[in-house]
Amino acid sequence: MAPQLLPSSVLFLLHIALLLLLLVPCSAQVGGSCSSARDCGTGLYCGSCAAPGRTRLSCIRNLAIQPTSIVKGLPFNHYSWLVTHNSFSILGEPSRTGAERVTFYNQEDSVTNQLRNGVRGLMLDMYDFNDDVWLCHSLQGQCYNFTAFVPAVETLKEVEAFLSENPLEIVTIFIEDYVHSPMGLSKVFTAADLMKYWYPISEMPTNGKRTGQASQIWLQRTTGC
Repeated sequence: MAPQLLPSSVLFLLHIALLLLLLVPCSAQVGGSCSSARDCGTGLYCGSCAAPGRTRLSCIRNLAIQPTSIVKGLPFNHYSWLVTHNSFSILGEPSRTGAERVTFYNQEDSVTNQLRNGVRGLMLDMYDFNDDVWLCHSLQGQCYNFTAFVPAVETLKEVEAFLSENPLEIVTIFIEDYVHSPMGLSKVFTAADLMKYWYPISEMPTNGKRTGQASQIWLQRTTGC
């Protein structure tokens, strides 16, 4: 006759199984509550977003997956690229004008770290200011000493340094243009040594036409072909 478990034995085993289940760590995913990085899954950290009303700590992914690593060979404009809004409006960025800055902030990471973490599009607001072109979070097309961040060339040099280290990457810069000085934008891109990475304007598609494959854009930029 096969041995049988008594009801008390079954209850004991259930208690053991429940205890083991509670002891096994269950990592929170993106957006889940946390108190430290140990509470979050692989590739996530515990932090809070710099946004109004967001004070709760949650698990945040700091490294994006590049779409070209998932599906290859598509036209550039058939991929979804991670873009940051007001990429230069960085929390904690010290004032460069001596005036206390009066604005709101969109980012916590430097532009360099945004790129390292997978951002491939930067939105930059460029203005005439102090006889130069500055990145400014302002209003009515006018940059003030209390809304200015940094000279645009400094941020563009960060982009140049990243592309020099990562020649197969593509970075798109979206410019909100308030620059009226003659050749103002061309001058700062030239000063940042970014013109060598500039995709030829004559080859940019118009009227909804498809772009070349992302790999073709890499090849053209890195070899000049």
